[in-house]
Amino acid sequence: MDWKVLIITYNIGMQKGTEKAVDALLADVLKHKPQVVAVGMQEVAHAETMGGVPLNWHRLMVDWMAAKAGMVLLTNTFQATNTIAVWIKRNLLGMIRKVDFRFAKNTMGGLTGHKGSIGVRIQLNGIHSIVFVDSHFVHDVIAYERRLAQFASNHECSFPEDKSVRAAFWFGDLNFRVEKEPQEMEELIGKEQTYSVLDTHEQLRRAQTEKKAFANYKEPEIKFRPTYRLCIGSTNYDLKRTPSWCDRVLYKSEHVTPLAYESNANVLSSDHLPVQALFLLKFVPAPTIQWDTVFEHIPPWYSTVPLICRFQHRNNYWAKRGSYMDWVGLFPSTIDDCTTALKWTYVMTCQSQTVQDHFYYVCEFYNVPPGNYRLGYYSLYSKCLNGLSGSIEVIEQPLAEG
Repeated sequence: MDWKVLIITYNIGMQKGTEKAVDALLADVLKHKPQVVAVGMQEVAHAETMGGVPLNWHRLMVDWMAAKAGMVLLTNTFQATNTIAVWIKRNLLGMIRKVDFRFAKNTMGGLTGHKGSIGVRIQLNGIHSIVFVDSHFVHDVIAYERRLAQFASNHECSFPEDKSVRAAFWFGDLNFRVEKEPQEMEELIGKEQTYSVLDTHEQLRRAQTEKKAFANYKEPEIKFRPTYRLCIGSTNYDLKRTPSWCDRVLYKSEHVTPLAYESNANVLSSDHLPVQALFLLKFVPAPTIQWDTVFEHIPPWYSTVPLICRFQHRNNYWAKRGSYMDWVGLFPSTIDDCTTALKWTYVMTCQSQTVQDHFYYVCEFYNVPPGNYRLGYYSLYSKCLNGLSGSIEVIEQPLAEG
């Protein structure tokens, strides 16, 4: 089985998201049709990460992915002003077994994570895992040694001890700079000779060559101009800083083929350009679809009656990974976001029932309006859905005649 994986990294510089910007940022999802999309953002306003504003980059992206690409938000998290979100195709949900996070903080001696890394490991049914690491490294051309130290301290976010990792992708505003004067780089850019400095004056390449950082990682060939520092709203460079390739995507795997690597000059919201990379990831053997929680079929249901559902666990789930803080959620039938249900209840509030020697959990949802829904079982330990029902139709009850 082959999966196309699209990675997008963007330092938004505390700027607000708009529908136009999100449409341009995610446009190539429709072009490439990946199975997995991971988006890492840096310098996201605290009001967004803490839920202080109703409409933000994340919400706009979730809505866009669901409406235009048919993709489901599998997981997302944040650290200070850095965020990461992973979407997958709906038909792959049953292949996901567990999601894990790791965090590394480097600002103020490790007190905050404005500069730092977020690691996400997605364990699949079978023998494989995938890792995504989103980082914001310390800035300034003179901070090269500090960036090397940050890589060393953040390396644990890539789950290096896990032998099941099929591929690791490390991306973000890594802040490695070109060691030239701004005017020199401007001249090279004008002559289309910028790539000549990558092997001679570019810090990330030097770190890899000297095996001081990312020694075991590869990077697709760079064929795009430096992504920082731009005058906001244009592709003109602000020469207060030397134009550099701060925004990068690297990978570690023998089972990955790079298909595309480019910046996105259609998104001009900040002083960085987004960078995206498309990969082909091969799985042998292929992960399987396997739900450990199974919902009983629910026929068309009247909206005037509380929606009653019954479910069972399989494969000794409760003993291995169960928690009374697991919850059952009512989702739209499209399942746009695995992490947010329309209604939900903790498993600890569910009743139990035995029918013909078969044990069931039973829960109810009240005031469900007409529409199409699914029930999902969210595992606290696994940090993902552990079961998903078929589509449920809720209808209005016909008025009695006479």
